[in-house]
Amino acid sequence: MDRTFIYFFIAFLTFQIGKTFADPIRVLFLGHESTHHNSNQYYPILSKSLGRDAIYFDYVTSVNQALDDPEYLNQFDGLLLYANHPKLSSGQWENLLSFVRSGKGFIPVHCASWCFANIPEYDQLVGGRFKSHQGAVFSPRVVKVNHPAVQGIGNLEAWDETYFHERHNSKNRTVLMVRDPLPGDPHEDPEPWTWVREEGKGRVFYTASGHDERVWNKPEFHQLLKNGILWAVGEKVHERYKNFLANREPLKYEKRDNIANYEKRPEPLPYQLPLSPQESMKHTQVPVGFKLELFASEPDIVNPIYFQWDKRGRLWVVESVDYPNELKDGRKGKDRIKICEDTNGDGKADKFTIFADGFNIPTSMTFARGGVILAHAPDMLFLKDTDGDNKADIREVLITGFGLNDTHAGPSNLRYGLDNWIYGTVGYSGFKGELNGEKYNFSRGTFRFKPDGSKMEFLHQFNNNTWGIGLNEQGDIFGSTANNNPSFFGGVPNRVHQGEKRMTAKMIASSPRFYPITPNIRQVDAFNAYTAGCGHAFATSSGFPKSWRNRRAFVCGPTGHLLGMYDVRPKGSGFESINAYSLVASTDEWFSPIVAEVGPDGNLWISDWYNFIIQHNPTPNLNRGGYDAQNGPGNAHINPNRDRQHGRIYRLVYQKNHAPAFNLENATWEKLVKALSHDNMFWRLTAQRLLVNSQPKEAVPSLRKLLNQASPASLHALWTLQGMGALDGPSHAKCLVSKDPALRRNAIRALPADLKGQQMLHDSATLGDKDLLVRLASFVQLASFPRDKGTRDFASLLMRVEENAKDEWLRLPLQALGAVKANLVGYKKGPNLLPNPSFESSDGKLPTSWKVRTYSGSGAMEHTIETVSKSVKTGKSSLRISSKGGHDTSAYASVQIRSGVRYSLSAWIKTERVEGGGMGALLNVHELGQKAMTKGIRKTHDWQKVETVFVNPSAGRITVNCLFGGWGRSKGKAWFDDISLNEMVPIYKEIEKVENRKVDLTLAVDAIPGLLFSKTSLMAKSGKWLKLTFNNTDNMPHNLVIIAPGTYDSVGQATDLMMAKPGAAARNYVPKNAKVIAQTPMVLPGTKYDLVFQVPTQKGNYPFLCTFPGHWRLMKGELIVQP
Repeated sequence: MDRTFIYFFIAFLTFQIGKTFADPIRVLFLGHESTHHNSNQYYPILSKSLGRDAIYFDYVTSVNQALDDPEYLNQFDGLLLYANHPKLSSGQWENLLSFVRSGKGFIPVHCASWCFANIPEYDQLVGGRFKSHQGAVFSPRVVKVNHPAVQGIGNLEAWDETYFHERHNSKNRTVLMVRDPLPGDPHEDPEPWTWVREEGKGRVFYTASGHDERVWNKPEFHQLLKNGILWAVGEKVHERYKNFLANREPLKYEKRDNIANYEKRPEPLPYQLPLSPQESMKHTQVPVGFKLELFASEPDIVNPIYFQWDKRGRLWVVESVDYPNELKDGRKGKDRIKICEDTNGDGKADKFTIFADGFNIPTSMTFARGGVILAHAPDMLFLKDTDGDNKADIREVLITGFGLNDTHAGPSNLRYGLDNWIYGTVGYSGFKGELNGEKYNFSRGTFRFKPDGSKMEFLHQFNNNTWGIGLNEQGDIFGSTANNNPSFFGGVPNRVHQGEKRMTAKMIASSPRFYPITPNIRQVDAFNAYTAGCGHAFATSSGFPKSWRNRRAFVCGPTGHLLGMYDVRPKGSGFESINAYSLVASTDEWFSPIVAEVGPDGNLWISDWYNFIIQHNPTPNLNRGGYDAQNGPGNAHINPNRDRQHGRIYRLVYQKNHAPAFNLENATWEKLVKALSHDNMFWRLTAQRLLVNSQPKEAVPSLRKLLNQASPASLHALWTLQGMGALDGPSHAKCLVSKDPALRRNAIRALPADLKGQQMLHDSATLGDKDLLVRLASFVQLASFPRDKGTRDFASLLMRVEENAKDEWLRLPLQALGAVKANLVGYKKGPNLLPNPSFESSDGKLPTSWKVRTYSGSGAMEHTIETVSKSVKTGKSSLRISSKGGHDTSAYASVQIRSGVRYSLSAWIKTERVEGGGMGALLNVHELGQKAMTKGIRKTHDWQKVETVFVNPSAGRITVNCLFGGWGRSKGKAWFDDISLNEMVPIYKEIEKVENRKVDLTLAVDAIPGLLFSKTSLMAKSGKWLKLTFNNTDNMPHNLVIIAPGTYDSVGQATDLMMAKPGAAARNYVPKNAKVIAQTPMVLPGTKYDLVFQVPTQKGNYPFLCTFPGHWRLMKGELIVQP
């Protein structure tokens, strides 16, 4: 054999082996949900510090998540523990011990030596156990200078807890660092501080450093942990890691002009040169169990601004090389829609077809009516291929009126909704136009329109440029915007408020922060947070862990080179969104994910704009940005560093996803109906769209049968029937009372906006549904019907239910209907909720439980306790705030308050020469601004009482300010005393009681959920006195009315007509001509009423019913009168 061939063959094998044994370090970081030893805050610090070194962390806070599944645990090279977890099950301990002994690394940090006290052997694994501590500034001393785990760390000096340990295990342990004795130590010997030990084939690295951010922010600590990790994972893994770094192209930089420096770094960041897709992936982290795969890239794809898939599962990409400033006359440009196909099944696109071109900054697309709807401001265009050649033959304007003043503020994120409308978002460029004679003018929020362009509706008002919308499997609407608003919930559509500016959507993210793995991020403002949040797709397929399904949302953060996650879960009648850190993050500064959607294979697909310049505006200037730039026609700053040659589409493949290939091209109606039960929401929606478009009447019986299945299949069947005009009354009514709350919710949304729909709503039990999301849908639908004079009374009765009045979403539709608090006499003050309200407790300088916050100012200022009697209102102390140069500052206390509740905020204030700008001395709630503030006192005044009353819009923690200045800077002196925050407890007019007398018989009946009485038959002797106790255990008001025999139908039908009549609520919806034997008032949930009356003397069957409109059909029974 030729020696040259052998040489090259060996070289090739060596290269391939090097590639095979070349991977980054993967560490599972086990933290906890606590602000003490705040791992949620410190994990991202370490991740950012070590990310460029390809030491990647997956973060969990549950012991169960980390240690229950050995298959999951063993995918990591090491486990870093920083938490206070008290217990470990025997199985979890076995998994941990086996993990280490098999050759893995264990890195317990600081408080980890306190954990798992129920397992004595755990201390021996760590090498010792925490006993006690004090605190001091010190620097641990290295005693094994040649050990790789402590080389190059420098002097780690910081305040830290001075740990003492016990139960030391010196076997196979080497102490690397000690803490020298400090005053107050229980002994004079150096305390072992950082050590390593071996356990089986594995290694343990422990350090006692790391109490809080004073240590975690230190580069020396990062280096110590890096060294410790690299030592603990072992030599084989370390060798693999070195091979990875050797085979990875390093990031290369050059100095260039036109790079903004809004962060005011000493120097602007240098320009990073672009990487190939393969090398970029080597700088990109995804979770263990996932794999990032390239589907398409330049030159086949450039500037992919959006994508969708067709019924064959082919990817359609909207390319925009004209974005952001190349606005062309006549809107004829270089942009296009391209079909990307994988024809050989290798997971990569190999066929590219231009469907349509000549566009100028298109921003989104979706499929409908057998074609494509393209967002191309000012228009929505409809494109269609009529001859099957994959080329658009029809191009027509569907809707026009979208603004062009800013190209990153137009329409985007189009998608086909569960209700067969097209959903989208728009930024501040807005929409102003007319559609079928109706005028529209809106911006910064979500909207929807009919696929044929016949109708449009603005849905939810967001507070910033809106680039993200997401619909969960139940059709609830979420979104993301620019600048600190990555997760919104759209709870109440704009139509409910009929033009009034009230809340329709709310930011629900627990934190707007994002978590890059590189410090090299460039942002305009809202630093270290989502400044360009886009997308809000949910995990709606088998391409994700089960715990993520229909719960975890994905939000792109291109300025942080990452794709973030939020866990969205119900809260009251709305949702909360818990920051779940990053799903994908890169140290490649070109990596810019702008679209992330679940694809036909069930995996998450990502559009990487791949551009070093993401920022649109504001245009940099010398004071803000560091240089003077010019503004372009698209209202984006002109920058020669913007790239028009790159773009990538990735698939994030979940390795446990084994979804088979699927296709709906030429599908029969039977296959389409079956696909409504598909695991992947993409295919369910696609099948629904195709059925609605083709209208196969023979599918109707099968669709009605599908309504009996669990959601989500039943939801798609419901909306398919509705879209085909085949949702009959009995089927619809059945869905309204389904046991599945998701189906009830959607059946409410599908009600027609007419009297028939109104009656169906009242005939259901959903206005008092125990599921608050269903109840909210019911209230929204109620407020969407035509309104009349009786509507306000009806809403007022529902508002009497405490749960409705206090829920931040439930009360909004009722308020929009004009609800007032019926039978309200007045209010009484509850107890003072503020801590230390008279400032009697202090540390000598500041009152206990109060802190200082300064908004702006210059010169000297002071916040202090005052004890001079003339400056104290009551007790021995007051709070004094003074400023010589002018300040807007406060002392504040924090308190938890409830949603929808009226509060009184008051104080006594004394002033001396308060002048300058601002409002003077006053109180306010920081989070509510001027919506919850007292009057301001200026100049010189003796003690005056100030007070304001406000309704808190949402539950949460607020801060009450003793404010000096207030929207401006004041100077002088002010004293505050006897601060009070009180809940205003409503006092209602008491229900008139029937006379208290002796009775012959006592009976009881309850109103129970489902619009039912607990008993449908009661028996009593004629002429006897009866006490009937009516107990309402349901979630909405009910009454009990006993009427004459033979009048049930006529009385019941008359109640249906009473809802529109003024004063009907005051009559408890009892018709005037009803022959009433006895009746209760409307009884609120959780209360009861004793009805005392004389039983009729004539025997017979006397019907009883609830006359709340719609209830009589189900809430019925008989009082059987015997002689």
